[in-house]
Amino acid sequence: MNQITFKQYRNIDLVIWTVLLVIFETITTFATTKWFTAQAVAISISLALICIVMMRWSGYAAILAVVGGFVYCLASGAEPKQYLIYCAGNLFSLIALLLFKLFDKEKIRTGVWKLVLFVLMAYIGMAVGRGVVTLFFGGDINAFVVFATTDIISLLFAEVILILLRKSEGMIEDQKSYLLRLDREKKEKENVYAEQKTEEFL
Repeated sequence: MNQITFKQYRNIDLVIWTVLLVIFETITTFATTKWFTAQAVAISISLALICIVMMRWSGYAAILAVVGGFVYCLASGAEPKQYLIYCAGNLFSLIALLLFKLFDKEKIRTGVWKLVLFVLMAYIGMAVGRGVVTLFFGGDINAFVVFATTDIISLLFAEVILILLRKSEGMIEDQKSYLLRLDREKKEKENVYAEQKTEEFL
């Protein structure tokens, strides 16, 4: 069986996370906009999955940001301009990538407070982004407050998810570094095995 290339692995991984986003975002959107309409807050899986993919693939998380906004609007029966507000606004969550300039991903993954800050930056970026696009369409300045407060449960959910996943092997690790580490560990084990066989032969 031929091994897949790194690019193929990345594409497959992105497709899997995107499919998961579509499924769970549809469910949570229906839950908050169709079934529990009296609730003042929204519950979304998008922020959590965008942050996970940012840790795994950096800027490729833009795919999930756009898809997440699109699915939310589609499932909630949004107006045409809301598609742009959410799809473009969600892209601002990638502002959290700037944190990688200060700390490498491994330090963010292993440091709880750095990880909390990372998710918070993505959340603030997303809320500000949606607010900016809303203002572009002539919306009210209060849009910033609305987006920040209605998604507060999504922020808490994302924080909990990433904190829980930080100890899971490879889940929120940079995938290139992760695969290189696995390859290095495999070679080390093979070398140890070869040395043991040599000693037994001698």
